[in-house]
Amino acid sequence: MKYRIEYADGRCCNFANGRKDLLEWLKLLKDETISDIRKLYKNGFSETVMEKYEKYINHTSK
Repeated sequence: MKYRIEYADGRCCNFANGRKDLLEWLKLLKDETISDIRKLYKNGFSETVMEKYEKYINHTSK
């Protein structure tokens, strides 16, 4: 499963290959404001999973 991490300042986004990779990205992003995290499906559909992963985001970046 792929995930897309979108930033609030309109910059490019990052992609994570799987949940483990996503959690590693969230640990590294200390000074970034994340606007959304989307789960990407192979058929092109995506859904937000921001609520599920908010607890892993560094709270000083909000």
